[in-house]
Formats: sequence, structure tokens, C-alpha cells
Amino acid sequence: MEHFSLSDWLTSFGYALLSAFAGGLGYVMRENDKGNKLNGWRALTEIAASGLVGFLVMLLCRAMEIDPLWTGFIVGVFGWLGANVSIRLLERIVYERLGIKLRANTDKRVAKAQEEERP
Repeated sequence: MEHFSLSDWLTSFGYALLSAFAGGLGYVMRENDKGNKLNGWRALTEIAASGLVGFLVMLLCRAMEIDPLWTGFIVGVFGWLGANVSIRLLERIVYERLGIKLRANTDKRVAKAQEEERP
């Protein structure tokens, strides 16, 4: 198992900060575009959640052996999108990697509901 060195942790912290900063800016821009007043606690939550997502994306990029410059770009974009959107995208990757079909259960429920509606 590979272990992180101090340098790796500092680099990871930098990516998380980039994502957190992008997430904060994204939140401010989205709220301003809607004409909403900014909420300080919501902003802090968005920043923290985007930082976590950035760290996860950095781990994914590292596992995929993506160039550090591309990793920074990807982490920043995921941070800008916000944690809610980003985590949904990451969930799909995790489900696919684990072989879990997202639509399998939904398809079964829809088919059952359609059968029940028939006279």
C-alpha cells in the first residue's frame, strides 16, 4: 500500500484549498446571479464541502495517474460546480467501479407500477 509523504499531504492540501476557493466563488456567483442575499453559514458549508470534494477528486486523479496540471484544473472545476453537483458525478464513477447499476432498481419499480396500472 502506498503511503503519503509530507510533501504529498501538503500538495493534497493545496488542491483542497483550490477546490474550496473555487467552491466559494461559485456559490457567490450563483447567488448573485439569482439576486439572493449571501448566507455566511451556507458559504462556509459550500467552501468546506467543495474542499472535501476537491480532495476526493485529487485522489481519483492520482489513481488515474493524471498529470498534476490537469488534476489542478479538474479539481478547480469540480470545486466551482459545488459539492452537490460534484458528488453526484463522483457517485456515478464509484457505482460503475463497484459494478452497481444505478437504474436497475428504478427500472424494476417502473415496470411494477405499470403492471399495477393495467386493468
